Amino acid sequence: MIVDKKVLTALKRGVEYWNKWRKGDRYVQLDLRGINLSNETFLGIDFRGVNLAGATLVKCNFGGANFDGANLTGANLTETVLTGTTLCGVDLTGAILIGVNYRGATSIGSNLSLADLTGADLRVVDFSGAELSGANFKLANLNDADFVGANLTRANFKLAKLENTNFNQANLTQADFTTATLAKAQLEQANLSEANLTQANLTQANLTQADLAEANLTQADLTQANLTGADLTQANLAQANLSKAILSGANLTQADLTQADLTQANLSHASLFLTKAWTANFNQSTLTGACLENIKINPQTSFLKVICQYLYLERSKQQRLPKNPDENLKSQEFRLILQDLMDSVEITFNEDLNWSIMLDAFALVQTKFPSHKIQLKSVEANSNYRFVVKIIVKQNRDTAEISQYFRQEYYALILQKQNFKVPQHMSIQQKVKQDLLNSYEQN
Repeated sequence: MIVDKKVLTALKRGVEYWNKWRKGDRYVQLDLRGINLSNETFLGIDFRGVNLAGATLVKCNFGGANFDGANLTGANLTETVLTGTTLCGVDLTGAILIGVNYRGATSIGSNLSLADLTGADLRVVDFSGAELSGANFKLANLNDADFVGANLTRANFKLAKLENTNFNQANLTQADFTTATLAKAQLEQANLSEANLTQANLTQANLTQADLAEANLTQADLTQANLTGADLTQANLAQANLSKAILSGANLTQADLTQADLTQANLSHASLFLTKAWTANFNQSTLTGACLENIKINPQTSFLKVICQYLYLERSKQQRLPKNPDENLKSQEFRLILQDLMDSVEITFNEDLNWSIMLDAFALVQTKFPSHKIQLKSVEANSNYRFVVKIIVKQNRDTAEISQYFRQEYYALILQKQNFKVPQHMSIQQKVKQDLLNSYEQN
């Protein structure tokens, strides 16, 4: 490693001299760790493979420079100009790039983990395949940037500009996009699980087959967004704007659509199993082929002028309505189905019901949850030889807890009646839990 006056002398003689000097010693690895070059201009300089770890490069101008393979870990490049530079394979771990002008740079395969790019100009930068976990892009301008296949786990994009940005197949797990602008952004097959997109602007964004499981999209604007085949399991879409959004084939299992606007949205063949849709607006939406098993709705949920030729009441798509595949649902039939679904909770049993014990268990549920005004709606036998107990819960909370408590008390009473001898290594509560687990697996 050369760490002597020869290197500094060559650098001080200017970019033209430095670049010619480097050609004569192209295989020599240069060590400039910790150097301070602040406020200097190095247009088009050849810094390929140079070790600049911990260097202070504040307000430098490196326009058109080549940093391929360089080491810039922990370097301070605050307000530095990097327009048109090449930084492929560069290690910028923990670097400070606040207010940097990175516009038009190429940074393919670079490592910017934990780098601080607050307020940076990163328009049209190519970060394809880059390592950017934990990077801070708060208030940065990333319009038209390319992050295809990049790792952006836990990256911070708060208030960032991301219009037309390409995140296809990128890993954005737990990334923070709070109030960011992602209009027309490309997020096809991106992993956004547990990401925070609160109040983000995603109008006309492409989220086809994106993973948004457990993502927070509260009050997000998804007008005309394409969410075809997207996984929105347990996602929070409360008060989100999904008007004219495409959700065909999307998985909204246990998602929260409370007060969401789905006017003219396409939900054909989407799964709305256990989806919370209280006070949501589905007016003029398309629900043909959707699964509405145990969807949570109330009288304020609106379904005016909905297009729904048929639907399913089971995830297995066994319970089609109407049953005749050659028939379509009439508007009156659709309204009756919605009325039947309103405020109801279904508890499925795989064996013959003991009716008196079932009623005793139901009485215990009413005692346990008095404020929920629970009523027994019906007991039905379905095509799979299962009994389905439907109860009405007026207060739309804790339905999963109510269902579990009902089943637990039912099985506990069964054991008591049969004087069932619980194995010595197992308490009665453990036996009930084991029976419940076996029953759930069969479901």
